[in-house]
Amino acid sequence: LVAALASAAHAGAAAPRAFYGVMAANDPDASEIARMGAGKVGTLRINFVWAAVQPTKGAAYDWSHYDAIIGNAAQQGIRVLPTVYSSPSWAAKRDNYPPDPAHRADFRTFVSAAATRYGANGTFWSTHPTVPKLPVVWWQLWNEVNSPSFWYSRPSPKQYVGLLRTFHDGIKSGDPSARIVLAGLFRTPQVKHGIDLDKYLPAIYRRHAKPLFDATAIHPYATTPAQALQAVRDLRKIMVRFKDRGAETWITEIGWASGGNPTPLTVPRQRQAAYLRKSFNLMAKNRKRLKVRGVVWYSWRDVPGGIWFNHTGLFTQTFDPKPSWDAFTSLTGGSATAAGSSGPPTLPITLP
Repeated sequence: LVAALASAAHAGAAAPRAFYGVMAANDPDASEIARMGAGKVGTLRINFVWAAVQPTKGAAYDWSHYDAIIGNAAQQGIRVLPTVYSSPSWAAKRDNYPPDPAHRADFRTFVSAAATRYGANGTFWSTHPTVPKLPVVWWQLWNEVNSPSFWYSRPSPKQYVGLLRTFHDGIKSGDPSARIVLAGLFRTPQVKHGIDLDKYLPAIYRRHAKPLFDATAIHPYATTPAQALQAVRDLRKIMVRFKDRGAETWITEIGWASGGNPTPLTVPRQRQAAYLRKSFNLMAKNRKRLKVRGVVWYSWRDVPGGIWFNHTGLFTQTFDPKPSWDAFTSLTGGSATAAGSSGPPTLPITLP
């Protein structure tokens, strides 16, 4: 038993803290972020929503929502990975659409301002000197763009690369040291007009987009952890084919449900925990060979509704921990039971 525990601890210690990430279906509050800190979550992926900062055209930016999340996360030693996703109603017909061409310059200005605020020399850190400086390093553009659920009704690598150029230029103008992550891609989106990974990613490379990003991303939802690992291997094969061995890879979503309507991705709670442990260990074991930068479990906490991905949480809707939370903290060395950390008191962050 001692040997087994030591082996498990060694597997967890094989990767740095930032390797172990989570994403919440809804943005977490300060108490949830404190719980993450106690469990030694290393990366918190969030949707970074333009409309939450600038709901009307020409309005002054209001950063208060993201100041609180990023500030509280920094106090807990957690890096934030923002996924810039969705357009305000004044910039596109639907929020899942990219900004209209007429508002592309507004989008560039917005992402530049975000990187200027939260990046390496960001104004947020200089105006909040009591907050540990843990700047945003990685910025991800959009989500699951090879599915029409997160793009126009017909996904288009050409359109995505056009937005990527604007995004790259905006982020880099705000923080030249920032790093860009492609949208997390499905391996085989099971939806009309969805484009498989092995067609979508090569089309991005053929559009001469390699200089525009530092990492690819994949959402390798699968029936077993071994199949998820195979999806990452397939992704890397495409990258090698296009002479992009140096770029890294993020797994910005992975998970199994423990409730909701039955699907191949719905399993008992104990198996959810076992699959979590196996997935992180497999990715950690192969992280150097496959250049896996980090793995993000989706999701932090269950939300109402029958669809399977509403029940992938490490906690129930009432914030009771599942066995998967114990499994997660066994990998990170964090506390599964503590509600907070021994660090500085949790904010709320307020604007100066």
